[in-house]
Amino acid sequence: MPKTSSESAQRNHWALAVLALLREREMHPYEMRRLMRERKKEERLVLKAGSLYHAIAWLEKSTFVEAIRTERQGKRPERTTYRITKAGINELLKWLRQLIATPLRESASFVVALDHLVHLSPAEAAEKLDQRLKLLEPRLTEMDGVLKTLAPKIGRINLLEVEFERALCQAEVNWLQQVLRDLRSGALAWDIELILRHLRTAAANRHETRERVDTPV
Repeated sequence: MPKTSSESAQRNHWALAVLALLREREMHPYEMRRLMRERKKEERLVLKAGSLYHAIAWLEKSTFVEAIRTERQGKRPERTTYRITKAGINELLKWLRQLIATPLRESASFVVALDHLVHLSPAEAAEKLDQRLKLLEPRLTEMDGVLKTLAPKIGRINLLEVEFERALCQAEVNWLQQVLRDLRSGALAWDIELILRHLRTAAANRHETRERVDTPV
């Protein structure tokens, strides 16, 4: 199983998607990309041809998939068709079981930014959080449309990730609305200059204390 680092996580997701597609049937990368777009998987995977081919190369090197033929139709580029191996099926199932059962603390840019939100004024923080809220709300509508359109065609089981993302998005919207109410009412407020002065004074006092302790009598 690939290691879980921030750089390799995206490759891992691509590899997982390729294994799942090839368990359906043998296919070439172009068809994989078409199905991912058709099934609305592109947002989660950042649909780039290079990422897909890198994942396939890693899977082939690991003997989880194998090339079975290469064809050319007319003036089109050659297309290599792949199929999943028995080892690939075992890896897919083992990997899925672990990912589903084990919660991971994955870094998110927004969470990191919230950790430093104090450096903005409450007014600017409210402005930027409101901008985020306005971008999130249309996503709810978009995901509702995906669920309504695709559920009858491919079944709820194939859209659980959209349901989950919608639930997370709705929770974030609710949280943002509450934080914005608190910022606008003054229930949540801070003064960064006051905080910085306090931190600098505390640091200076610690330094002075260490110097007195280290100075021989």
